[in-house]
Amino acid sequence: MKHRPNLVCMSLMLCGIMLLSVHNSDPAAAGTQRKVILFVWDGLRPDSVTPKTTPNLWGMSQGGVFFHKNHSTYPTFTMMNSASINTGDFPGKSGFYGNWVWLGPNTLQGKDFSNRPVHFSQPVFTEDWNILTSLNAYYSGHLFLVTRLLEAAQAKGLKTCIVGKSGAAFMFDLTRAGCGIDENMAFPEPLAAELQNNGYPLPENTPVMWPGIKLGANNGRPTASGAKSFLSDGVTLDPTAGTTSIFYSADLYMLDTYLNYILPNKDPDLSVIWFRDPDSTEHLYGPGSAACTDSLAGMDAMLGRMLTRLKALGIYDNTDIMVVSDHGHSSVAGDVSLFPLRDIRSGAAVTTGANPVGGYSVSGDVRLAQLLTDNGIAANVYDGSGCIKDPVMSGMLPQGARVYPTLTDTEGTVCGKGPGYQYNTRSFVVPAPPPEDAVVIAANGGSDYLYVANKNVNTVKGIVSFLQSREEFGAIFVDDSYGAVRGTFKMSTVNLEMTGRNPDIIVSYNYNENAAVQGMKGTEYESMLGNRGMHGSFSPVDVHNTLIASGPDFKSGFHDHVPSGNIDVAPTIAHLLSLNLPNTDGRVLYEAIKNSRTRVWVTLPRSVLTSGPVKGLTFYKPTAIMNANCMIDHGKSSYKTELVTSTVKDSTGKSVTYFDYAKALRQ
Repeated sequence: MKHRPNLVCMSLMLCGIMLLSVHNSDPAAAGTQRKVILFVWDGLRPDSVTPKTTPNLWGMSQGGVFFHKNHSTYPTFTMMNSASINTGDFPGKSGFYGNWVWLGPNTLQGKDFSNRPVHFSQPVFTEDWNILTSLNAYYSGHLFLVTRLLEAAQAKGLKTCIVGKSGAAFMFDLTRAGCGIDENMAFPEPLAAELQNNGYPLPENTPVMWPGIKLGANNGRPTASGAKSFLSDGVTLDPTAGTTSIFYSADLYMLDTYLNYILPNKDPDLSVIWFRDPDSTEHLYGPGSAACTDSLAGMDAMLGRMLTRLKALGIYDNTDIMVVSDHGHSSVAGDVSLFPLRDIRSGAAVTTGANPVGGYSVSGDVRLAQLLTDNGIAANVYDGSGCIKDPVMSGMLPQGARVYPTLTDTEGTVCGKGPGYQYNTRSFVVPAPPPEDAVVIAANGGSDYLYVANKNVNTVKGIVSFLQSREEFGAIFVDDSYGAVRGTFKMSTVNLEMTGRNPDIIVSYNYNENAAVQGMKGTEYESMLGNRGMHGSFSPVDVHNTLIASGPDFKSGFHDHVPSGNIDVAPTIAHLLSLNLPNTDGRVLYEAIKNSRTRVWVTLPRSVLTSGPVKGLTFYKPTAIMNANCMIDHGKSSYKTELVTSTVKDSTGKSVTYFDYAKALRQ
């Protein structure tokens, strides 16, 4: 691999630019126990923080510390980054992979948050306390191979609380040693009972965790979301009709329960609040939608509500607040030269014509299982999903033809949903038991995990070659055990290698960081999930996320241009609370802390690693399922991947490398 540091920036560094120092401090040594609130705005892009839409957060960013170069952990999924924020580590050390994972051939069965049966022979979705609990039992109590932040706080005798999004918040307190409330339960059981006795409704699935809790007749569904808006086909999301967040009321219920009961009565020292907006609204209607703007305003109003309550309780001046997002967010869309943006009229996407500025995406969804199967790359490929109806986002060509044509299950034998059911891709549910040569895909959105059951190196190389040939796919990472596979990086290069847990192949979908939908830059292909917004890729738009800090231990009015990452959140909070969280991949953000004597500097502002090129390839545009001569992108035959990184070091000897983006180059 080639190593090409930016020589101009290197010379600036050698001259001492970016060197930061102040006095050392021990924030928790002043007597009164410091309090910390970690507030996660899921999917918050830094360019969404504005004085107009988010005045409270904007004020915090200007009055506290704004980290201009923060990094999400790749793959830029929610649960992957919950793990990194939770532990301070990359997955190659923590051992956790999400959102969707496959455990391999097994007979493990469990339940989800609503008590429905879950068969772990299929890929499973980890945003669920019950599934996480089953996975922790499967790994004999070692779902995480490192110490978690709240675990360290509890070991010191501090009180903790988690609030918010299913799975992502719960994972911080996997063993339920503190207290919490999320979209599906409250714990411990005495807290659930207290809330009931004090007139608070409970999340409707609380009795799944606590069978002894009986919901009252007037409990309602306080964490239920509103109705989604669809086009007339009933499956394609309609950003022109859905103009408000359908998640605000649930988030507000959980926040008010925390502010009005848990905070004054349980007095937590460390709280993690994780709400699904703006991310879930971005998924539905896109990051440039009116609904997304509404979700941002709602989140900001809740931040203002929290600040007011902290002041009323007299604890504002003793509370450090860190606002972070797990990742950025992109619009789901293919190459606009192949799939022009379209108007939406009368509940349908128009089939001809283009509106490059005000139009909406009609492309971006990809069914990798079908591509591999129909192109003869592997015989037994599965992704755990049945037939999918996705007539618009699966790709509408300029004259209205579809990449995945709509088919009719005349006799009801293909999809099992009755005669006449229409679909665009057929079922790829994992059979029991799966064939020895099965290839199982955990479809995760902006990146996919591929598990090759028999670990056949030729199968792996064949899949990689196919992915390189199709232009809807981007950077590829392969398990180290397969050796050097040309055009790819080993997983250990980006801290993804954990023998026995990582997939065999991780592929980022291709992206265009400069293309825009509804005025927001950043587009990417995704697994066939029907979303208008997605993340998970190695795009700089997905990687570049938000981090803002404010409070008695943070500098005021400081704009931090030193690279940082989600892996730095846990060690920084551990430093503020004097917790034992040793040997993390992340660093303490000393440059943002008052009176710190630790010097911090950028050793490599921009380093480019290049994979070995693959030559003589034929590239296919993603305009049909099966490769054909009419799809060939002529004039290109070479493939390589660039991985861009930046590295920071401090005077304690800590050095951290952040991954800015990875891009597949076809030339």
